[in-house]
Amino acid sequence: MENYLYTCAYCGKQYKPRRRRKQKYCCNSCRTNAFNAKKKISLAKPETTQPENQLQKIDKMSWAGVGNAAAGTLAVNALSGLLTREENKPATKKDIKEIKALLSKRYHEVLNMDLDSYGSEPYYDMETKNIVYLKSGNYGI
Repeated sequence: MENYLYTCAYCGKQYKPRRRRKQKYCCNSCRTNAFNAKKKISLAKPETTQPENQLQKIDKMSWAGVGNAAAGTLAVNALSGLLTREENKPATKKDIKEIKALLSKRYHEVLNMDLDSYGSEPYYDMETKNIVYLKSGNYGI
């Protein structure tokens, strides 16, 4: 135990502590009153999370910062484009137009069938949903 007296942080009265180096107040009522007083002060004055000088630094923008941000964005986009597989990349408007054009054609070539006896190639007709044999040529393929 301590052999000397402490001064209460709330009322200023001298007291002999019951606990070693942890006791700041002479009694529980002083401890509670100090807490309530501190709480009232913090409610009356809202604290800012950042000091004034840091807020002013955030408001300023320099060309060097804009350049660094642009360079970083370009580097990330370039690396992600290089490291992403072709099948995992998102479809572009051009890709969607090509798919629509491919599906809008009436005849689609069938690659796993042989030519017929006249040498005509097999095509799938999208309208009739049948296989037809056509001579080589451009039939909306």
